[in-house]
Amino acid sequence: MAYLALDLGAGSGRAIVGIIEDGKIKLDEIHRFANSPVKLGDTLYWDFLSLYANIKEGIRLAVKKGYNLKGIAVDTWGVDFGLIDKSGKLLGNPVCYRDLRTEGMSEKSSAYISKEELYAITGIQQMEINSLFQLLSLKVCKDQTLSVADKLLFTPDLINFFLTGIACNEYTIASTSQLLNAQTRQWDEKIFEKLNLPSHLMSNIVHPCSLIGKLNTEIAEETGALDAKVFAVGSHDTASAIAAIPTQGDNWAFLSSGTWSLLGVLTNEPILAREVMLNDFTNEGGVDNKILFMRNITGLWLLQRLIAEWEKDENPNCSYDYLLSECEKSKPFRSIVNSDDPSFTHPVSMSKAIQAYCERTGQHVPQSKGEFVRCVLESLAVKYYFVMDKLQKSTGKDIKQLFVVGGGSQNELLNQYIANILNMDVIVGLTESTAIGNVIQQAIANNEIADWEEGHKIIRNSFTLKTYKAQNFDDWINVISKTKHLFE
Repeated sequence: MAYLALDLGAGSGRAIVGIIEDGKIKLDEIHRFANSPVKLGDTLYWDFLSLYANIKEGIRLAVKKGYNLKGIAVDTWGVDFGLIDKSGKLLGNPVCYRDLRTEGMSEKSSAYISKEELYAITGIQQMEINSLFQLLSLKVCKDQTLSVADKLLFTPDLINFFLTGIACNEYTIASTSQLLNAQTRQWDEKIFEKLNLPSHLMSNIVHPCSLIGKLNTEIAEETGALDAKVFAVGSHDTASAIAAIPTQGDNWAFLSSGTWSLLGVLTNEPILAREVMLNDFTNEGGVDNKILFMRNITGLWLLQRLIAEWEKDENPNCSYDYLLSECEKSKPFRSIVNSDDPSFTHPVSMSKAIQAYCERTGQHVPQSKGEFVRCVLESLAVKYYFVMDKLQKSTGKDIKQLFVVGGGSQNELLNQYIANILNMDVIVGLTESTAIGNVIQQAIANNEIADWEEGHKIIRNSFTLKTYKAQNFDDWINVISKTKHLFE
């Protein structure tokens, strides 16, 4: 049977068909499209109309290629949402989490509910991009759309609504909002009451591997997907990506490596101690009743912005092969930055922001492309070391392996740096882990496969995994001691 995974990232989207045959899964990318926020006036919006048009085009192209789609499921980045009115109309384009409307909202909320109390309820790292603070900003600014809104739907929920006509909030994406009770896994009324937020906007929680409904007649006829059902999967892309990891035992951690890095472990229950809150760990909803206990880290965002900057040059050479080659030619361990430093969040120039940081901290100031790339990759590896140390202390786990998924898993140099500094095996091989997890969940929901045990067996049969072994660990020990103060 054929299932369509609609995988939307904060920079691009893909429509990928997954077919399960003879105990293996095969993927076929049907459609790829850009997803770029648009600045209009003082607000940074997502172009939802373009996204939705591309989603329909992905469905149409899959059918045109001959696939008889039995299922469709959407996964996206977290926290962002759209509002619809009682007639089902969208009340404006959803706002991008990088918009500045949430500045100061965390501090405002603390007058009504403390950071400690919020964490004890939600288990979510307090970041001003979170849905809670986006919603609070609408309340504080007396945004008129809030007064006429009937439903708040997170990005994948919003897409599902326009595909099926059914409004619901999927659990894993809802968990990113900081409005969900981590233990009951339902909306927490206390938060809504204390911040005077409209709880009536929230819909019923649905869980991964369940049916939302049939594709509505108009879309089915427009695209030709006459038999397709729309399923709920881990619609936060990280949840689906981590669910696809076919590991066994309890001595492994995951790293979802992309614009954001998410480093953590799977647990059965949230960890809500004050100490883990102070270390900025978060408890997000996972697939199969798991919790993703992890730390959000600014990841390859720095490198992506550098490349965007360099591409404006007259004769840019910004291919990854070239940049990594230049990186290897550069001297090691000269410039280490903390990627989570606020100066890297919205810089006008990423190169100047990195140079200013290095000058401020008394380090070599990068000049060449190779030096900048080496700085970013080594800095990420060092950051992972300090977060991994806190992760093991917080969970009591003795972690022996790190499984890296996402686009960053293709960066061989970064993978080797991570293995070196962590002094452990780093395993890669599921570049399309989100789509794989999405398709397996649809197959479970459609009763084609029995459960995750069978799903992981199919994944192991389908993909070749590669292990990076630690090398030159002693070379990194001095870096760790010299840069510790940057990460405290």
